[in-house]
Amino acid sequence: MLGLIFSVQYNSHYIAQTSNTQFSVAIMCQVFRGGGLERVTQLLATKLSVENIKVYLMTGPALHDDYKVPENNNIIRLEAFSELDWMHNSEPNEEHKIQMQNKNILLLKYAHQYNISVFICQEHWVHSHYSTINFLKDNGIKVVAIEHSFFLFPIHDNREYLFKLSQKTYPRLDALICLSRVDVQIWRHIGVKNAIYFPNLLTFDPYTIQQAPLTSQNILMVGRFHPNQKQQHLAIEMMKYVTPHVNTTLQIVGDSSPDYLNRCKQLANSLQLQNNVNFFQFQTNIAEFYRNASVLVMTSKTEGFPMVLIEAMAYGIPIVAFDLKFNELWTDNEGLIAVPQGDIERRSRQTYEELIIKEVNRSKRKRKPGPLQERSHC
Repeated sequence: MLGLIFSVQYNSHYIAQTSNTQFSVAIMCQVFRGGGLERVTQLLATKLSVENIKVYLMTGPALHDDYKVPENNNIIRLEAFSELDWMHNSEPNEEHKIQMQNKNILLLKYAHQYNISVFICQEHWVHSHYSTINFLKDNGIKVVAIEHSFFLFPIHDNREYLFKLSQKTYPRLDALICLSRVDVQIWRHIGVKNAIYFPNLLTFDPYTIQQAPLTSQNILMVGRFHPNQKQQHLAIEMMKYVTPHVNTTLQIVGDSSPDYLNRCKQLANSLQLQNNVNFFQFQTNIAEFYRNASVLVMTSKTEGFPMVLIEAMAYGIPIVAFDLKFNELWTDNEGLIAVPQGDIERRSRQTYEELIIKEVNRSKRKRKPGPLQERSHC
């Protein structure tokens, strides 16, 4: 998973239309660390705050590795705000319904107390997302939702119940932010008239691309570990095809449960790749990993708006990823090699070829910025 960030000019203007006076915005984010949606929240809070919009971040208990937010943002910690309680693909039980109702009442209290004009809801994979939207709309509060994945994600992820909830709930929204023009058309067709596509992105300051170190020959993978997706498993298995041809290291950077991290390490050991696979826990500054990478790999079977792709393109790094035809970025594929789903042997061969090409050409020319770097200027 991963994310979307509104442009400063367009989004601030859009939100300003919801109120005739100075206003406040609440951003819902159950945890504030480790993943793409959380990075989007950090960036969105930062950009809205510089537009003199008062931002309230509604999140859960603080942890030591939370993302940093601007000092002028207001963080409201909801101790009962737990994402795991509401991730079931079925009707919530009575206890969960009571918990969601109590949380919604508290949110309404904050809305009146701080004169919050708009709530931004993002977590489409949990029951409370839909419960909160309906409750706020019932009480006259404006709500914007960001759909961080694609339309059929709940079906792909075996969450048909939540898929039905989204179709019932989203027509009530003041706006639904989509990641692709195709999704906008689908949502509008089923009754979500306020579905909007935001193509103008700003994820980081434009970076002056430098020549990579001559000794660099790393394969990079960035993203949260998730055992259901087995992304890291695929990347590690890929290395057994690569290492006989080239001396390289797979750098895996991302948050993970201790159990899944151990399973990934055991897999690397079983394939005798313990010297070719390195694991790095979540960290906010990963610029050095990009600067020292020869290629970025993505083993996701589904993606919303993968910011790691934008970052890799901006650093001039070639990307090898599964072919995701529904994704907006895959139509703008400079520097991206799309590999058929599940074709791990071909995927590894192309990774290897990119490494060799990069090594041969690295001393002759500097990296070229990807197409998205120019578009990141405001």
